[in-house]
Amino acid sequence: MADRNRWIRSGVRFVHTLPVPGHVPRERPIGYVTSSSEPPAQPPGPIVRVPRSTEAARDWYDSISGWYDLFADPFESSARSAGLDLLDATAGECVLDVGCGTGTALVELARAVGPDGTAVGIDVADGMCRQTRGSLAAAGLEPGLVIAGDAETLPFRDGCFDALFASFVLELFDTPVILSVLAEWRRVLDPSGRLCVVALSRRDAGLTTRTYERIHARIPTLADCRPIYVRDTLLDAGFRIREHRLSSVWRFPVDVVLCEPE
Repeated sequence: MADRNRWIRSGVRFVHTLPVPGHVPRERPIGYVTSSSEPPAQPPGPIVRVPRSTEAARDWYDSISGWYDLFADPFESSARSAGLDLLDATAGECVLDVGCGTGTALVELARAVGPDGTAVGIDVADGMCRQTRGSLAAAGLEPGLVIAGDAETLPFRDGCFDALFASFVLELFDTPVILSVLAEWRRVLDPSGRLCVVALSRRDAGLTTRTYERIHARIPTLADCRPIYVRDTLLDAGFRIREHRLSSVWRFPVDVVLCEPE
């Protein structure tokens, strides 16, 4: 643990060259067809696509980083808190906040792991990273390691984190890459570690959800998170569900899922 903390705090970037580890596909419902020897090309559907590029997302979040919390925090706070409670980071652990945004969750994670642990944040937007460093400083915590980077290709070596946290992040990725993103998260997670995902859910695709999906398709900047099948997607990515809580924000269903590598 101490060696791992020292490596992460050093800020050294490791580029992994090994192929993404595979997994044994679970039994799937009738109508979902895939090879028995290869992971599916995309998660369970139907879920709408993300028509925005990574570069466009980076520019957008840079532009709103200074006032993001004014409109996003009332939407995200209750479900995010449920996810942090479920993850239950403890003293001395190494944790990664994927898509750390303005640092609200990372502050809580840094407090939980204490001076003997390490809390790392990564976000695609430089502006969000600056906000996160400011949030840590305002909370009287060390600036920590906050990296501007893409969660599809994490700059960390295999198995270096005890826990990963992702709140309203997974559903930002386009459908064809979600499973490869989760494989990358699994790569940097210790085999005995855990992942908590908080995400908009399509489990009850009623009128509210379908209306939101139509808005997302037309104005992806305004409605950037779109509902996904959270539990099924995590299972298909090679995770085992440990605990699942149902939540909602503004009448939209949210899944809070704690899982571990199979």
